[in-house]
Amino acid sequence: MSQSFDPFRGSVAWIADSGLFIACGRQQNNKYAALERFAAQNDLTFVIPQRVYDELGGAPDRSTPGQTPINSAIDAEWVRIADEPDYTKGTVSRVMDDVRTFIARSSNRTEDQIEKADTALAAVAVQLLEKSASHVCLVTTDVDAGEGVVAALAANGLENRVQFRNGFELIDEIT
Repeated sequence: MSQSFDPFRGSVAWIADSGLFIACGRQQNNKYAALERFAAQNDLTFVIPQRVYDELGGAPDRSTPGQTPINSAIDAEWVRIADEPDYTKGTVSRVMDDVRTFIARSSNRTEDQIEKADTALAAVAVQLLEKSASHVCLVTTDVDAGEGVVAALAANGLENRVQFRNGFELIDEIT
């Protein structure tokens, strides 16, 4: 985990991956409630890429009838879906490519096996850093993706502006 800034001060955007929400489980689960409480107590909104939302939108039928956990979180305004990044921007496409390469090397997979949601995390980070946030705190349960986003942003002139938090560790801290 990188420690270059306080994620609770200033204009820090919190970006979350699907693994965080999957690890929390259903709305009735104490981990889900703890994550919602954490967001409220720290006055933060988790931003998720559209691809992450798509991954979470097909929640199991065990969820609250008619409402997936992610939609409940969006309705309660502690999660929001990021605007679609401008993939034609050079920094966005370079960072996405760098993340894909980093994950492939770290996990011994080919680049075409890397989930598009992982690279979308980096695209959203660039978008938020260019538009509204001074820093980004990325929460994911995928260590390769988290480290890849930090490395890719640093390689593209955005060093010391992103912090990776392991989603499993965050859940343990708040429950």
